[in-house]
Amino acid sequence: MLKMIDPYDFEDDNFDFEDEELFKIKPISQMTEGEKLQRFKRFFDSSSRAMLQDCLFRIVDEEDGTGTLEILCPNEVVRQRLSKKKRKITNNINTCWSHIRWFSLCVQQDNELHCHKFTRNGDLMTS
Repeated sequence: MLKMIDPYDFEDDNFDFEDEELFKIKPISQMTEGEKLQRFKRFFDSSSRAMLQDCLFRIVDEEDGTGTLEILCPNEVVRQRLSKKKRKITNNINTCWSHIRWFSLCVQQDNELHCHKFTRNGDLMTS
């Protein structure tokens, strides 16, 4: 038997939103690196997320406890497009990782990794 739902009845018993587990957000301190990466990607618009989907990520930890988020782009075009999003990248890093101080946009050419490293302010670092 099909149950009819009254669209004007806002007292419907099937909608019990008192369950706080439904709205609970996991604290960043309890997230895995993979969950943090997914959170990082979610803050971008759909076109940037599509570009990031084709990238590989790794965190290089330094001895002093800081780190660099390295983003390996599939080609130079993606790297150039993402470099225009430097401010967005740094803002999103800051919301996901407290120890990451730099990020690099990398591309592999001729079996060599070529990276442009940026500060938290989005400034290109020179070697």
